[in-house]
Amino acid sequence: MGTPAERTGTWAETLLTFIQRYPGVHLREIRRRLGIPIGTLDYHLYRLGKRGLVSVRMQGGYKVCFPETLVGEGPPIPELDKVLIALLRQSVPRAILLQLYLEGVASPQSLGIAVGASGPNLSYFLKRLEALKVLEREGAPGQRQVRLRDAKRIHEILLRYPPLPDTVIDRFLRFWSELHP
Repeated sequence: MGTPAERTGTWAETLLTFIQRYPGVHLREIRRRLGIPIGTLDYHLYRLGKRGLVSVRMQGGYKVCFPETLVGEGPPIPELDKVLIALLRQSVPRAILLQLYLEGVASPQSLGIAVGASGPNLSYFLKRLEALKVLEREGAPGQRQVRLRDAKRIHEILLRYPPLPDTVIDRFLRFWSELHP
């Protein structure tokens, strides 16, 4: 188990590595994935921030964490990409962008069905993604179509910043919800 100082060093290193691997991850997800108590997590984020290694900010109701530099990558993540990456850490926006990337143009109704989002939830994220100039909606009401503005950019971001891997619990909850609609 080691001394408190040894555990502290390990926690800080583990935390920094995790944030570098999954930029834009929110605080509760870090806590859930790494099993670090919230007080300890706050302490280490503060210390890593003071050393200029990470930044923490509020975005979309979540505290999200970004590395100031990626391992072996050089410059920091551009500001506009940070906003998009943090959105991609949420399941609905990620599903929307993946659906549009893989299938192309879609009506909001078919997109909502494909990603399993309610109308208000879908509308909220479509507006956010549209404001970021990631997608656009075209056509008259009732005939609207949604499309990606720059599929290549989405492809690059998804490759460069991979989603968090599913845990056994994530897979079980998805399986359970499919059995009990």
